Amino acid sequence: MSAPGRDLLSKTFELASSPACYAWFERLADARVPGPLRAPLFRALARLGGMDLSEVAAPLATFPSLGAFFLRRLADGARPIDPDPQTLVSPADGTLQACGSFQAGADPVLPIKGSRLALGRALGPNREAISGGGHFFVVYLSPRDYHRVHLPASGLVRSWQSVPGTRFPVNSLGMRACPDVLSSNERAVVELELDGGGRLFLVLVAAFGVARTELVFATPQEVRRRAGGPPVVLSPPRPLDRGAEVGAFNLGSTVIAIWPAGRDPVVWVRRAGPIRVGQAVARFGDAGA
Repeated sequence: MSAPGRDLLSKTFELASSPACYAWFERLADARVPGPLRAPLFRALARLGGMDLSEVAAPLATFPSLGAFFLRRLADGARPIDPDPQTLVSPADGTLQACGSFQAGADPVLPIKGSRLALGRALGPNREAISGGGHFFVVYLSPRDYHRVHLPASGLVRSWQSVPGTRFPVNSLGMRACPDVLSSNERAVVELELDGGGRLFLVLVAAFGVARTELVFATPQEVRRRAGGPPVVLSPPRPLDRGAEVGAFNLGSTVIAIWPAGRDPVVWVRRAGPIRVGQAVARFGDAGA
């Protein structure tokens, strides 16, 4: 894309992400849908967007709004968790876009699907935690995907932090407009102390539209209100198992898992392609095993 075209696209997204437009998107998401219209409306949206409704836990008529429909839960057992306790599993349904390791540095910058991901910047004030190198993977959620986010590993949730930023789309169009979108959009960073030692940061990157992120220990309003503030320390820390729900998005977005070097070696089970919650991405252990 030419520089003038990129500038025009960027300005368009900036305008569409203004407080007034954001408020309009939020009102639309929360608007109550009349009961008789819910099931046919949501089925039509599912056909249009390629959504799978066969695993939805509740009847479509019970979702009062578009926002509630996009946050639909799945039936018990719909996403089995990999049985190996040494695996890190996908925190979301979507596409595994990238994974790998990085060397020690102030802010490693990695190419991701035509864009670039500055891992330290994505972590915000937590960037010093990865100054000695580490590992990462990125899962992109499209609007058709299940929108709840789960933990890739068991441990204690120590803190979370809301980092302010833009609200550009995280799809290919948004990446053309802003190559740094994954590390410059609004995001919530959850710090996990892993069972067996080490830390992992789960970065929930907000996107265009409603751009509303919620956590199991913080409402969307609290996440927004605390943007730019210090970390919120959970006292006592909250124990959660692999596969436990930790948050949710309205519409599509991206989840980044980043953990410092120390739990090595890491064996990658998958490196790219479609993925679901609970499927193994990486494994701690002997690379020769």
